[in-house]
Amino acid sequence: MFFFWFVGSIFWVGCLNAESVYARVNEIEPPSHANRIRYPQHSFPDFVQNLPLKSEKVLWTHDQKNIIGRYDTIAVVDLPLLFKDDLEQCADYSMRVWAEYHKQNGSLNRFYLFDYNGNRKQFRGSGLSYVAFLRKVFVSSNSYSLKRGGAAIQETDLRPGDLFVQNENGGIGHVSMILDTAVGKEGKKFYLIGFSFMPAQEMHIEKAPNQFGAKGWFTYNGFISYLKESYPYGTPMLRRFSESKK
Repeated sequence: MFFFWFVGSIFWVGCLNAESVYARVNEIEPPSHANRIRYPQHSFPDFVQNLPLKSEKVLWTHDQKNIIGRYDTIAVVDLPLLFKDDLEQCADYSMRVWAEYHKQNGSLNRFYLFDYNGNRKQFRGSGLSYVAFLRKVFVSSNSYSLKRGGAAIQETDLRPGDLFVQNENGGIGHVSMILDTAVGKEGKKFYLIGFSFMPAQEMHIEKAPNQFGAKGWFTYNGFISYLKESYPYGTPMLRRFSESKK
């Protein structure tokens, strides 16, 4: 993009090379010849695709350290941490997105999270405020909770909001969330994937290296290989937060 400006009587011509700034996840351009997959309005996948993004690449930890330089990042989700404690790590931040979906859509009466063993804990009837409920759950759950409690899904059914959960035996693991999906020629799918990490930090959208995808988007097999290489916390299991009808 070219831009022009005057300084005194001198006319300057320059080239603007700054990266594109996206306001929401679903503004990030898919790979060439691929189209974004749309989902029903007000559904969880639609909510995730519409998550707001920061206008600048600043990634805060719970103790206010900017660690953006640790990652190759497309953007940072504009959903500030709730706590100054080291609570909102990868699994917790995924649960936070699920929580915000219910809060912003006025459906907290159907909102649940998991205890450590994957049992559902309903917000309704807990007697706790929204923030207090999240704190209680985050303290006592992790990636193992999502592995045990989340609905198992197939690769062919992946959509925004779904999780790659790595946790072999209940110890340290990792959780990544699909934020957007696109489909290209011959049905080849691409994914924008984000995660929080350790210490507790906001969620960023990881930029896929070229060998694992295209234009920053991952292929499924590419992301599996990427996790094995860069985040070796065990075999990824596909999980989903299921809508509660109660």
